[in-house]
Parts: sequence; structure tokens; C-alpha cells
Amino acid sequence: MNTSQLAAVSGSRSRRCRASQGFTLIELLVVIAIIAILAAILFPVFAKAREKARQTTCASNQKQIGLGILQYVQDYDEHYPITSGLNFNCSGWAAAGVYAYVKSTAVFHCPDDPTVTNAQGVPISYAMNFNLIYSGVTLAHQSSPASTVLTCEVQGQNFQPANGVQGDISPTANMDPGFWGGQLPGSSGKYATGSDPMKPLITLPAGQVVHTDGANYLACDGHVKWLRSSAISGGSDAASPTDPEKKPGGGGTTGAAGTACMDNTGASDTACTNQGKAAMTFSSI
Repeated sequence: MNTSQLAAVSGSRSRRCRASQGFTLIELLVVIAIIAILAAILFPVFAKAREKARQTTCASNQKQIGLGILQYVQDYDEHYPITSGLNFNCSGWAAAGVYAYVKSTAVFHCPDDPTVTNAQGVPISYAMNFNLIYSGVTLAHQSSPASTVLTCEVQGQNFQPANGVQGDISPTANMDPGFWGGQLPGSSGKYATGSDPMKPLITLPAGQVVHTDGANYLACDGHVKWLRSSAISGGSDAASPTDPEKKPGGGGTTGAAGTACMDNTGASDTACTNQGKAAMTFSSI
């Protein structure tokens, strides 16, 4: 075997030896680092996508509830579901007024609400606007149903759809910090909406909000919208459609902005110069 042949055989063996060694440690570390970077980028995206799906399901639930309420309203001379004395603050609106139209308890439960079935009944993640029940206003007499909250999101609540109005404690709310101390009327549940620092409510721990810094709201015309709590004017009914939101008075309650004003700054702004700041109001007027 001549010199050139020996060199060729030696080179071939050297290449086979290097090929059998596989990846070096540096190469493996680079691959692991790339995978870690991709995971760090993609996992939050996947988490947001899952949360968006839950938020969409929640909005769909409220849309179905809204259709049920509107069917009730058409059947009862445009009156909203109301209750009698026993459970006035915690109305029987869900069992007595809506369940017969939606025929499903799952519709009342938001996927982001950890509340479980207990002795008080099945979970309910939505509270009806207390002002609509208290005032007895009809849909026909509302100035702007599209600007008036019908339901908002809550947690820690249950209801009994089989017991009707006298046995049901489906929640009501008006996001008034001076009404029941900012708590859901007559209950230990919590708002899942978050709250404005100037109008603190009893909400989820550590300032949590149910759907990415906001919550879904059902309006009286049946549409559902995601909003931050700062875009909501909470409180009792306004004296007129052009009234701005009123700060807590002697009784400690707040007056929500009228539907033709929507100024939720809490200032004495009778001219409504901040008109349009609030997207929705709890005032039925």
C-alpha cells in the first residue's frame, strides 16, 4: 500500500471516529437554550389564548341569559324579573324569571369562576342590576337600554333553580361602594369586576379581575361587552338621564350617571362636560 492509499484510509477512519462522537456539549446547550426561549415566548401566548376562550364562553353565557331575560320581558309586559319581600336584596330573578327560558344551569356559570355546587345550590357567576329590580322600571321606559347594565360578573354565589323566587338567592348588584359596604347585597360573595380606587368594592383577592383586567357586562338591549371597572358608573338610579355620577351622600350611597350623561368622575358636573367617559351605567334612567 503506497503513501497516498495509507493517507486515504487514515482520513476515512478519522471521519468515522468524529461522526460517532455525536453532538458536543456546547451544541446540546445551544439547542436547550433555544427550546427554553421558545417555551418562554409561547407559554404565555397559550395561556392568554385559553383565557380568551374562557372569556368568550362567559360572554356567550351572558348572551344566552340576556335572550332569556328579554323573552321574559316580552311575556310579562316588558317588566324585568322581580321578587317579593323574603329575598328582596338577593332576588329570585334567575330561578323564577330566567331558568325557565334557558333550561340550563351551566349557562349561569363562568368558566373562570371557581365556585362549586354546595348546600346553597349550583354556582351562579352573574348578578342582575339591583336598580332594575328595586325601581320596577320597564324596558319601554328606559332611556338607553344599550347603556344600562343588566348583569355583571360575581363569584362565590349559588342559586337553586328548582325552588322559585322564595327559595332562590340569585345575586343582585349595582357596584356602589356605599351600598352594603361595597359588598353584594345581602351576601358574602365578591365582585369579579375589579373596582375603581375611588370607589372600592369587595372584590377578588389581591385586586384580581376575572378576565384580563376586565369583566363581561350584559346590557339591557341584550349585547355583551368586555370593560374595565373604570368604564362603569356604579350606584343607585340617577335622578334624571342628564345627571352625572354623584358622590356618596348622607346615606353613604353613590348615584350612578344618567344614561344621557355618562360622566362617572363623581364631580358636580351638571353640564356633563365629561360626557362619554363611562361606557355603561347601572342607572336605569
